[in-house]
Amino acid sequence: MNSRKPLLAISALASLAALTPAHAAEYGPCKFNSVTLRFAGTVEQTAACLLRKVRERGSGADAQPIPDWLLQRMAKPVSFTAAQLDAYLARVQIARDELTDRSALGDAPSIRYFVIHDTSSPETATADTDFPTTINDASWPGNSLNGWAGVARKVNLIVSRDGRSRLFQPWGTPRPSPATKLEQTNFVPAARGVFVHVENIQPRLKPPGSWGWRAPVPGFGPAQEKRLALAYMVASLHAGRWLIPAYHFNIDQGLSANGHDDPQHADLAAWAAELAALETEILTADQ
Repeated sequence: MNSRKPLLAISALASLAALTPAHAAEYGPCKFNSVTLRFAGTVEQTAACLLRKVRERGSGADAQPIPDWLLQRMAKPVSFTAAQLDAYLARVQIARDELTDRSALGDAPSIRYFVIHDTSSPETATADTDFPTTINDASWPGNSLNGWAGVARKVNLIVSRDGRSRLFQPWGTPRPSPATKLEQTNFVPAARGVFVHVENIQPRLKPPGSWGWRAPVPGFGPAQEKRLALAYMVASLHAGRWLIPAYHFNIDQGLSANGHDDPQHADLAAWAAELAALETEILTADQ
C-alpha cells in the first residue's frame, strides 16, 4: 500500500465529468461509475481489468488470464453455508475471530469487490540483493500483527506471510477511513460500501537513492496465499455471493500523482488453485 512513488503518468482528470444528481462520473481505467457504484462492462470484463498484473514501480499493469474457477463463480451465490465454514474452521483449528466477528450468510449484500493490497513494508534501505530467508516464518519480526494503526481504520483484515490474520473492521460495516483514492471524499466516498479490503504483509527493499519498490518473488508466501483465500471465502459468505477480486493499483491508477504499486508479484493462478481446494475442504468439513 506504499504511496511514496515517483510521479506516475496519470489520466487527465479534466476528462472526468463533474458529479451531479443527473450525471455520473467514471473513475480509473476500469471506469467505476459514481452513481451505480459498479465498474463498466460484464463481470468477466470487470475482473479482467481489476486483476491485471501490476508492474514493478507501479509503471502500469498487464492483462492476464482469469482462472476458470473465478469465471464460473463471480457474482453468483456462494456454494457453502455459515455452518460449513464454522465446521471447517473448527477442524483446522482457526479461531473465527481471526477472520470475522460473526458467522452469517448474506448479511452484507452491498459488498461486491474484494480488494487485495500489500503493505509495502517493512521497508529496508539496503544494497542487499535479496530478502531474509525467514520472511515466511512466524519468527520473522515483520510478520507481527500488532500495531498497524496506519491501516487499521482503512481495511477489514491483515494477513501475515506465515498465514495468520487479524480482523480490523467487520465485513460489510462502514470503515472509518478510505483504503483507496477512489473512496476518498474528493472522488466517490459512497464506494466504501461496495468494497472490502485485505492488506498482506510484504517487505520491500529500498535501493540506494531510490524508494522501496523491490518486492519478493512470489509476492505472497504460501501460507499467506491460503489465508488470503480463506478471507475471500469469509467475505463472500457475508455478501451471499462470490465477490469480484481486485488489485489495488488497478482501482486507483490515474487518480493521483502519488500512486500505488500494489500488490506486487501476486500469483493469480496459484491463488485460484488455493480457492478451489479450499472450497472443497469447506464443503466437506461437516461430513
